[in-house]
Amino acid sequence: MMEALCQKCTSTFIIDDADREFYKSMDVPEPTFCPQCRLQRRMTHINTRNLYPRALTPGATPVISMYSQDKQLNIVKDEDWHNPNHYDFFSFGKPYDFGLPFFSQFHDLWRTVPLPHLQRAYSSLENSEYCNAVADLKNCYLMINADFNESCSYGFSVEESKFCMDFSFSNKCELCYEVVNLRNCYHCLFSDNCENCNGLIWCQDCMGCTDCFGCIGLRHKSYHLFNQPLTKEEYEREIQKRTLSSWTSQQAVRDECQKFFLTQPRKCMHGNSNESVEGDYIYESRDVKESFMVKKAEHCKYAHFIDHTTNTTNYGYDYTMFGVGADHIYECSWCGLGVNNLKFCVWNYGAADLEYCTGCHYSKNLFGCIGLQHKQYCILNKQYTQDEYEELLPQIKQQMMSIPYVDAQEIEYRYGEFFPSELSPFDYNQTLAREFCPLTKEEAIAQSFRWHETRERPPLDSVHPDDLPDDVSDVKDEYLSKPILCKAYEDDPMKALQHHCTQYFKIIPQELEFYRSKGLALPRYCHNTRHFHRLQHINPFRLWSRVCDKCGKDIRTTYAPDSREIVYCEECYMKEVY
Repeated sequence: MMEALCQKCTSTFIIDDADREFYKSMDVPEPTFCPQCRLQRRMTHINTRNLYPRALTPGATPVISMYSQDKQLNIVKDEDWHNPNHYDFFSFGKPYDFGLPFFSQFHDLWRTVPLPHLQRAYSSLENSEYCNAVADLKNCYLMINADFNESCSYGFSVEESKFCMDFSFSNKCELCYEVVNLRNCYHCLFSDNCENCNGLIWCQDCMGCTDCFGCIGLRHKSYHLFNQPLTKEEYEREIQKRTLSSWTSQQAVRDECQKFFLTQPRKCMHGNSNESVEGDYIYESRDVKESFMVKKAEHCKYAHFIDHTTNTTNYGYDYTMFGVGADHIYECSWCGLGVNNLKFCVWNYGAADLEYCTGCHYSKNLFGCIGLQHKQYCILNKQYTQDEYEELLPQIKQQMMSIPYVDAQEIEYRYGEFFPSELSPFDYNQTLAREFCPLTKEEAIAQSFRWHETRERPPLDSVHPDDLPDDVSDVKDEYLSKPILCKAYEDDPMKALQHHCTQYFKIIPQELEFYRSKGLALPRYCHNTRHFHRLQHINPFRLWSRVCDKCGKDIRTTYAPDSREIVYCEECYMKEVY
């Protein structure tokens, strides 16, 4: 075990013997960035949620794109990009220049090669045009990082769900609303971290429960109100007192529930069916360390958003987003679907033996390539024979060690470093980093990150949030045609724009039908602000040392030592709930 000094933040971090074994097995140098700076760097290359109108050719009608109009890139329709006969990606290739840093050459290639306006399996979508990072959707709207969903809207990182709205990090749910981290749940509202439940309202960490309101930490219970058992008749009478069809009543109920939750213990980590894991939101995994939002993974460390219901991910370090049968992955973002032996890559499916590649689906033995599908033995989009490729590759890696890329902060990038953030096609606040490694504009610029200026929209003839009908029963169809001023923007415009508040929003027809059928008040916030609010329900991706509030045992947890929650170690918590 040894201490290393982070090039970026100058903090020390530990490289232990198991880490060294992994780096040796992947044939990569030891990292020079700390785990948090490595995560931040990878996330600056991921944008799936922030969509912009962009004209793909001068004078053309704009389409919705993940690349804002100011980015000087060759953006094309994704249908054309996926068509193997539409573009000759080899025509953009160049021989490797041993006099220039690799990252400079890759960046030049990036600025010329066609890139799809969205990253989605467009041919598997039915009536689901305004979605990104998705596959197999039907009748969906503004779904992001979502697969196999039907009739859903405003979802992020969700799978196999139907008739849900405003939900995040959830799988196999139906008729759920404003929920976070639910699995196999039906008709649950305003609830977090629940599994195999039905009819929950404002509940947390419940499993196998039905018809519960304002409850936390229950197992296989029914008709409970604030963790107290009631008869069915008593429960229904109490529920009637707490109407959700009124916005005023809904906010009062929320405050009542949150106050109660602070009186009840929490487990030090979210997860179950694990063996030898450390982190949070980990499920059905083994030998996983310092990882978050992970399901079905083994032998992983510093992994995030690796979640799938069937295929296990194995041996992944510094791996952010996707999984699905991935094996031996290092420093990659948004790669998965049976990928194997990938290093320093972004957005590759079904590929093997890639380094520094993006959009090279179902390819193998590539280095520094973009958009090559079903190809092999290429460097910077130039084709080589197998013998030529195997001769050049070690020479390029050696050249990367002797001629590093140097960024604006004078940080050196040799072989073994992920892509520099300053070469990302996205600005800091356009990426996943803004949500999970949050910085203010001033902090980001001070660290040499770019910042996308969100322009305030001109005033519209809109409905003020205070003028919306308090009860959904009083909402007329005419509200479908009226823009509504987002309450977050009304309260604090500068703060709202930090999380990409849209300033105004509209209620779509299927949305109004959902609110009416479920007896739910109209929201006062735009969909981006609602997403931002749900993210606040997720604990930070950071571990602190503290003691169990029951037995005093030392624990590692994502609840900070000064947080208001009562936190138990797993043993004490299990005794409490069972």
